[in-house]
Amino acid sequence: MKNFVRISIMTSMDRHSAIHELSTAISQSNGWVSDHTLLSNVAATINFEIDDLAAYKKLLSKLEENTLNPGIELEKIGNENNVIQGQLTITFIHNDPDLKQDVPAFG
Repeated sequence: MKNFVRISIMTSMDRHSAIHELSTAISQSNGWVSDHTLLSNVAATINFEIDDLAAYKKLLSKLEENTLNPGIELEKIGNENNVIQGQLTITFIHNDPDLKQDVPAFG
């Protein structure tokens, strides 16, 4: 069984600052970002891997220190010494309009 966690966060923090805080917390916990998806200025998903259960607990602690208040949606950890794959979803609370993207003409 693979070790997997799913974490969700809702914040009113500026999205650039929040994403920076998340990636820094992952790096400082001996983890690395394996993929990401940005959904306008509304949400982001960060896939990560982290060394083991101790590093995962360190990550949760760092997120709480930065007042990001992580909510654990799923936690399947069979072997605490194996790499843990994770998905972190962050929703940004604000009153700003969606980002506008210019789409070039084609055809």
